[in-house]
Amino acid sequence: MFAAALSLALASLSPVLPASSVTSGAAIAVCFSPEEDCAAFANRAIDNAEREILVGAYGLTTGSGIVEALIRAKERGIDVRLIADKTTPCERNSAVEVLAAAGVPIWIDDHSRIAHAKTMVIDGAVTLTGSYNWTRGAAANSENLNLISSPAVAAAYAAHWRGRLALSVRFDRKADWCRVASAQTRW
Repeated sequence: MFAAALSLALASLSPVLPASSVTSGAAIAVCFSPEEDCAAFANRAIDNAEREILVGAYGLTTGSGIVEALIRAKERGIDVRLIADKTTPCERNSAVEVLAAAGVPIWIDDHSRIAHAKTMVIDGAVTLTGSYNWTRGAAANSENLNLISSPAVAAAYAAHWRGRLALSVRFDRKADWCRVASAQTRW
């Protein structure tokens, strides 16, 4: 009944909604920083991964435990892959090279003005998303992180991730990327 009412309410907001806009049966958990430890919230989800983690990142630094959890997942044999914004490798304290050194394949979304996604799709069933960046500094900000347990939602996010992947370029080395990106004034 709730799903039908929600569907009707959403339909009245927009004449055309994508098919992935409404789903029933999703379980949602929320975390709000700085009041709550959203990095620990994300780390628990990462630590429970069994097969795959597709990551979209705008900000990405070590020190929050999130990058470290992704590396642990990779070491456990989880297929961890990352698409980052074009500025991410060039930021101070960027963890892009740390993840690359751990064997995580990384692509740079240089097609968008800003690749502002802050998402993880875990095992095609769980999605982490919200305003929360995968950084140490995010814990001090007023941000949100939502865990959505729904294969339908995860499929929509994974499809979007794969669409961005098709437009992205493989990251090789920070020094080369940042020099080339800066010379071409990509941003």
